[in-house]
Amino acid sequence: MCNIRITEMQDEKDIEFLHNKQSFNYRFDKATIDLLKKHFRLKDSLYLLAEKGEEFVAFCSVDREWWEDDFFFIREILVDPNFQKLGIGKKLMSRCIEYAKNKKAKGVVTETDSENSPMQNLCSKFGFKEWDNPKWKEGITYKLLF
Repeated sequence: MCNIRITEMQDEKDIEFLHNKQSFNYRFDKATIDLLKKHFRLKDSLYLLAEKGEEFVAFCSVDREWWEDDFFFIREILVDPNFQKLGIGKKLMSRCIEYAKNKKAKGVVTETDSENSPMQNLCSKFGFKEWDNPKWKEGITYKLLF
């Protein structure tokens, strides 16, 4: 991860930087940006941005906005295709998990497209288990209990 810097976003205006960034059939559109801004304002949210110089590398966010008490939700994790397979997603996911643990969460949950094998592999590396989410059937929900 040579010269890649990971910082915590401090201002919701910084989220605009993500507009039109994309990876794995997913693009940060206006609706996604607006949703990220809404969750940024929540207590205990963590937004991480990875950059190499001024170049976008990756983004990940975690917050407490989940319908089960004391769980954190990894809302987004996206690594630019030019920087995949360098361990950046793993580093970001690790920081989000540790953050949730430090906030005394029971666990972490995330959702992904059923065709998103990179995210599925990442979840597997951390010990997430597929979970039958009664509120979302459009893809795969993963849960990691602490």
